[in-house]
Amino acid sequence: MKKKVVLIVSISLVALIAIGFVGYRYLLPAQFASSDFMDDGEIFGERVGDLMMVQESHGLFSGKVEPEKNENIYYDPEKGAIKEVFVEEGDEIDEETPLFEYELNEDIDDERDQLQLQLDLAYLQINESEKKKQKLDKSIKNAVDDEEKEMLEEERAQLDFELRQLNLEAAQTKKQLDRLVPAEEEAIVMSKSSGIVQSINQDLVEGMQGEAMNSPFIQVVSTGSYLVKSQVNEFILDTLEVDMPVKITKKTGGDEEWVGVITDIGKIPVGSDQDDMGYDMYDSNPQSSNYPFTVRIDEHEGLEIGFHVNIEPVLHDEEGGTVVLFEEYVQFDDDGQAFVWVADENLLTAKRFVETGASDPENFTIEIVDGLTEDDIIVGPSPSLEEGREVMMYDDFLE
Repeated sequence: MKKKVVLIVSISLVALIAIGFVGYRYLLPAQFASSDFMDDGEIFGERVGDLMMVQESHGLFSGKVEPEKNENIYYDPEKGAIKEVFVEEGDEIDEETPLFEYELNEDIDDERDQLQLQLDLAYLQINESEKKKQKLDKSIKNAVDDEEKEMLEEERAQLDFELRQLNLEAAQTKKQLDRLVPAEEEAIVMSKSSGIVQSINQDLVEGMQGEAMNSPFIQVVSTGSYLVKSQVNEFILDTLEVDMPVKITKKTGGDEEWVGVITDIGKIPVGSDQDDMGYDMYDSNPQSSNYPFTVRIDEHEGLEIGFHVNIEPVLHDEEGGTVVLFEEYVQFDDDGQAFVWVADENLLTAKRFVETGASDPENFTIEIVDGLTEDDIIVGPSPSLEEGREVMMYDDFLE
């Protein structure tokens, strides 16, 4: 128990130091870049790739993996008990796959047979009345005098009234019949989408009632893209944009990474009672709002629905090797040529001319398209810097 307490305290101290270091680096880049950050004249350098990781660490968000689409199938007790379930949890199914079958109620079967008999009888009576009507029409045409014709027309009017009644009764009987449980082939419930059977409510299979009735009987999740829902605080809302690529990693750790893209950023802030997903730095600030955003992951092998993950915006082209630095690291000589201070192979300061690319005013960064790699050691600029001075690594300083 004592070892466990010591371990927890140690981890907490390391986390606090790391958070403070990252926050200082991000919020005060100019001060950090300046050579004023020296101790007794010592000059500190850092690997460019490590510096870029620190620059990007401010954009770490939390989220939960969800399916892009899901289908909820509910049990309808009016259609009878569940006779058979054709699928199991984990099954991969296609659209129109049989899921389960209702066991038709015998009383409903009897009622349907009785209504069908009534409907057949009504159709028979309608058919007989139509035949009588045709005969009356012929008799009216062949009537010998007005008195006979008048009598036949009265009989025809009465027959028309009876026909209207029979048709009305037949229509009502047909509606009652249609409202009953469908035929045997319609008692089988089919899936409307393809995916994986995520859950089956066994309580409903066993005939339990109550709250179980309000839950889906079968849940099917899509096997296409995955979504990650998260939140961003209003203070850093402008750092995200739709179509921005992001890096996804599991909260549990590991070397696996997935690439996603931001597909939506909400315009309305989320309520305080919603899931606590987002950027932890601002969670305790009651004077600011969080906005929802969604990430889509197309290739997600190794990720499972329900996993909690980290979301990190990609601010530079990792595959292409483009370097992105805070603007304070890049200086210009009298001829307008851009340069940075680096440490050479002997860990001595050296001026290196570079080719710059696009700048990002919102994040105070600039691309270095040529002249610098992520493995180079960079030094914070200062008017007093000169070539040939000894450079101490930050890693050595921290040790």
